[in-house]
Amino acid sequence: MKKLLSLFAVFSLFLVACEGDQGPPGPPGQDGVNVVGQTFEITFDFDENYSEFVSIPESVEVLDSDVILVYLLEDVVDGSDVWSLLPQTFYLEDGEVQYNYNHTSFDVNIYLHGTVDLNSLGSAFTDNQTFRMVVVPSDFALDSNIDVNSYQAVKAALNLDEKKIVKAQLNK
Repeated sequence: MKKLLSLFAVFSLFLVACEGDQGPPGPPGQDGVNVVGQTFEITFDFDENYSEFVSIPESVEVLDSDVILVYLLEDVVDGSDVWSLLPQTFYLEDGEVQYNYNHTSFDVNIYLHGTVDLNSLGSAFTDNQTFRMVVVPSDFALDSNIDVNSYQAVKAALNLDEKKIVKAQLNK
């Protein structure tokens, strides 16, 4: 058995050590497009279903592996926007209400739900709501050094240009 094992080890060494002539180089690859991140935004009033589908603009490419982060414009302080990552929960006297979302590669569903009667919510929760959506590659979203809760941190990490934010439309 030892002889067979030794013979096998020597034979394996020959296979590993074999080298032949290097083959011809392969064809050049296509120039890649470094899709870092894209942003789009919409302002709308929630309808009676408290759910709105936002169409992803044609100029924004979303791959199946991409992640979409949605931020709610919660306030403006001294001229600076305050963005909060969804889901975002607000605690009221009679319960709670939450903004949440889900998405596909062609739309984002933003909706309200909670333990309160949504019909009793004031216009502060339903009217003139602004959401900013950031499409990020999944590798970026998995990077533990990025605080995705902070729109400013994501904006800086992706080098997003505020002037290039695309306006989205509701999918009606």
